[in-house]
Amino acid sequence: MTSETKERLQPPADLPEVKRRRLLAVTSSPRLAPASPAPSAYSDGDILEWWTPGQLHTDSPIRLALHEMRTYLADWQASTKDVFWQRKSNKAVLSILLCRSESGDWCTYHGMNTEVSLPSGSVCAERAAIVRAASDFRHAKDIVLIATLDPADKLNPLWPCEVCQSWLSKLRQENPNMMVLAFASLECHRFAIRVGGELVEPPKQLQATASPNEALSGSIWPELVELADGTTESPWDCDDVVYVDGAWNFFHPGHQRILREAKQRGSHVLVGIHSDATLNDLFGKPSHENFGTRLGRILQSRFVSFVLKDAPWVVPQDLIQALCIKKVVTGSVDKVTDCGKILIDEMSYDPYKIPRELGILEVINSQDSITETSFQEEHKTRALQGATHPEKTA
Repeated sequence: MTSETKERLQPPADLPEVKRRRLLAVTSSPRLAPASPAPSAYSDGDILEWWTPGQLHTDSPIRLALHEMRTYLADWQASTKDVFWQRKSNKAVLSILLCRSESGDWCTYHGMNTEVSLPSGSVCAERAAIVRAASDFRHAKDIVLIATLDPADKLNPLWPCEVCQSWLSKLRQENPNMMVLAFASLECHRFAIRVGGELVEPPKQLQATASPNEALSGSIWPELVELADGTTESPWDCDDVVYVDGAWNFFHPGHQRILREAKQRGSHVLVGIHSDATLNDLFGKPSHENFGTRLGRILQSRFVSFVLKDAPWVVPQDLIQALCIKKVVTGSVDKVTDCGKILIDEMSYDPYKIPRELGILEVINSQDSITETSFQEEHKTRALQGATHPEKTA
């Protein structure tokens, strides 16, 4: 690029400083928050459309990347933090990297930024993941994707810093199709993709084909549906969809049994997952596990075909109609019992009133009385017993 071209691409000097900073926001520096899903030095920061999982092919490596990032985020959130590693910025950044071996198997590597000695520079999350892959003798040409996330959700979407951009430009010489991902939020449901340094726009036609179902017109529910791996149809295109909802904290044996029973009653299982905000409002306390952790576990279940994100506590008729739900199931130990004492009158707030009146509700007898609270207490007791009576060592 000539000096004349560079000068032409720079924002005018008379622009307000805030505007200039926004136009130049191309890195994951903790000091500058990107203004759009696709900030670049050569764009005015207009917000483009986000990608969602429903727009991906079933065998896309991005699906694996979404799962890996959610898992890494959950591990970070559950960990005991050591502020030593981020001595300068007091801010963690997480990256995941996907490699494909010669045999076709996928390998994943995690990276977190570290700032041990400032005179020698810090190591960004992206470079940490790249170094881990190289240390495991992976070839540069096998790097398919790298994704970055701000676990505090203050700077997302977060793109690689200038130094990492330099590394990536060299790696692209080995694999020109290498993808770089940034996420809209911690849910890792909406994301932007760059290939060769350029943004890739999502397809205009969603992979999940539209349905002639009139109830879909103007409905918000299809946008909240996420397909599990291996599912190629949307709920409204299926013959016999069974719906079951809940918080799904810990994904204990009771949860697994109800999903197995639901699968036996239809062709596809749609699982509703309540948001952190919904559970906090109803029960007056934070959910035992965050939404991303609960979502990730449910998507891994072999009984699940789709997930309804941020599912409403009360199952409404328009949800049943729009997603072509044929049956709603719950356990005799239902989600109210499972989650704990609700803050309002349970009898006047039956979440299954509509499907009950429609005659499509089935209450499945729970084999035991296990709940989220009892499951958590049992594990606490076991942990205390293990600490009180450690195994004798020689």
